[in-house]
Amino acid sequence: MATAALGKTSRMDLRMEDDRKAAYEEAARLKGQSLSQWSLANLDAAAARDIEEARIMRLPRDRFDELCRLLDEPMPGSFRELLEWDPQWA
Repeated sequence: MATAALGKTSRMDLRMEDDRKAAYEEAARLKGQSLSQWSLANLDAAAARDIEEARIMRLPRDRFDELCRLLDEPMPGSFRELLEWDPQWA
């Protein structure tokens, strides 16, 4: 995500139980990383995954074909009316 050229300008402090921190430190040591390096790598991966899950819709092939078919059909009149509706709160 961030590159070294941009510089490190932010800090994040986390509170946790001692055994949890010890497990993170061991995992970092086993990877040959500092705790910060290990934490950032895992946070980067988790953030990318969560963002992708929120932004990308995955459909089975048959459902995707059905969606494409529906999008290619003319819009039903009731939908056009809804789009033209002027809400009272606007």
